[in-house]
Amino acid sequence: MVTFVTDSGCDLPKNVSLPFDLKFLPLRVYVRNKEYEDKVTLMPEELYKMELEGEVATTSLPKVNTVEMVLKNAAESSEKVYVITISSKLSNTYDLVQSVANSIGSKNIVVLDSKTASIKQGYVVLKAMELVRKKGSLTQADVDKIIENSLLVFFVPTLEYLYRGGRIGKAKAFFGRLLNIKPILTTDVEGEVNTLGTVRTLESGVSSMVKIAKSFISEKSFADNYSVVGGFTITSMSSYLEKLLAGFDEKTIIGVSNIGAAIAAHVGPEAFGVVVGEKIEF
Repeated sequence: MVTFVTDSGCDLPKNVSLPFDLKFLPLRVYVRNKEYEDKVTLMPEELYKMELEGEVATTSLPKVNTVEMVLKNAAESSEKVYVITISSKLSNTYDLVQSVANSIGSKNIVVLDSKTASIKQGYVVLKAMELVRKKGSLTQADVDKIIENSLLVFFVPTLEYLYRGGRIGKAKAFFGRLLNIKPILTTDVEGEVNTLGTVRTLESGVSSMVKIAKSFISEKSFADNYSVVGGFTITSMSSYLEKLLAGFDEKTIIGVSNIGAAIAAHVGPEAFGVVVGEKIEF
């Protein structure tokens, strides 16, 4: 038996059928002077609403005792445990999980860095499961190859939340406000947030995102042999995501996910995007 573990920075498409058991480590979210566990005691829609009302949220690592309990139980019941965390460049979750795994001393726990977050982290988990099902093992080199062969194309109408979370500099946030620049973002192969381009409107953002994604598909020579995963926050963003997904062949679309509270704390309540990558076949 193989068990996968990830954290709540991972956003998976709804109703996707998984070939292996998957456990979640909830990241913590702090808002209105309260501590919540992402996707456990705080649902994404609740945080979106609070952010739209002007609240600012911050995040923290999963609880150590939760990590320890989940890893111990998984290690005892499984031949192999693969833990795929949010990018180590965006969070210290990877270091925490590795430390706990070392303290447990189980030889069957492998901790891996997804070098991404949100819907791309979900894509990495799905593709990793496919690899384990096909060849029976998974290494960081395998995960790195998944990362290289997939692209996150993510849109946020405002830079404010990224600036508050320390993801971009003050000058860039200032000029973003001044010029009404809206960034198209990604996570690079090192796991850092990076910019693919900027636009002035949501509509131009959608068309630019389709072009960027299709250019990547062409560059990788995927032809029709690729998969697409979508994600969004508030309902108004779902209409833009639908327009974005319309740019791809329907049979390539695996599904759509809501973006979790831990991610929304950093990107804000208005965001949507897709991941395109090598086809996932369970």
